[in-house]
This record gives sequence, C-alpha cells and structure tokens, in this order.
Amino acid sequence: YVDLRQACRELMEWTDESYYYSGIAVTKNFVSSPHIDELDQSYQYAISLGSFYSGGELCVDGSRKDSSAPDAETEYFVNVVDTRNRIARVDGRQVHWVRTWDFASAAYTEEPKEDERSTSGGGDRYSLIFYDTSTRRPTPANPAGIDLDFLRD
Repeated sequence: YVDLRQACRELMEWTDESYYYSGIAVTKNFVSSPHIDELDQSYQYAISLGSFYSGGELCVDGSRKDSSAPDAETEYFVNVVDTRNRIARVDGRQVHWVRTWDFASAAYTEEPKEDERSTSGGGDRYSLIFYDTSTRRPTPANPAGIDLDFLRD
C-alpha cells in the first residue's frame, strides 16, 4: 500500500502539483454504467493501465452553447477519452462511464480468436481516479465534461 500511495503521489506531482485530491479510486477490471459523482467538489484526473487489448475508454457527457448567439441551442455530445497510459482531466459531476474492453493480451498484433482470449493470461485493466470531495478547493463544474487542453502521455 505504501509503495502504491507514493507512486500515486509522484504521478500527481508530475501531472498537477497544485491539485488537491481527497481520495484515489484504484480499480481492476471495472466497467461502469453511466453515473455522476455527486459528492465531487472539483474535476478528477483519470488514467488506465494494463495489458487489455482495446476499448476501456472513459466516456463523459458534455454540452456547449455558442455564447455569441443569445438564442443558440445547446449542443450535447459524448467525449470518448482514451486514458490508456494517459492521464486526463475530466469532470465527474457530468454523466460518465467506462466502456468495455477486450481482455486479450496487448502482445497480440491482431485481434485474438475467441479460444486464445481465455488462455492469454493478460487483459487486466487498472485505473486510478484522483478526486476531491472536500470543500477545500472547489471548482466550477465543466459543462464540456473534459478539459480539452489537458491530456498527458
């Protein structure tokens, strides 16, 4: 636990040393249905790691309205963010979920056959979600769902 906590701290120092997080969700092979993290007080940082073959993207609902046109309609969309070995800044206060993924080993250069998947020995998807449910440094919700200017490899 101590080593994992230290590695998470180093990751966040590299990512955004001023970000305050009150918790870290560490998951293995987690697929979620659409939900909102109602207790969040700020955006989150999300990264996925592992040997999964493909898929596992983080999907976040977003919206935008052209502020230059007062009668413009709001546009709604879904951001599909590949967080595999990349960290993204997302807003858990918007509806979001994790897509399913292939459990085959990343060592495959083409999609494995069904009988190969069960013997691949790989395919795990881990994720780290850094979040803040405290009132220490609240931020306004981002209607776009993600920070389009932030994605780090």
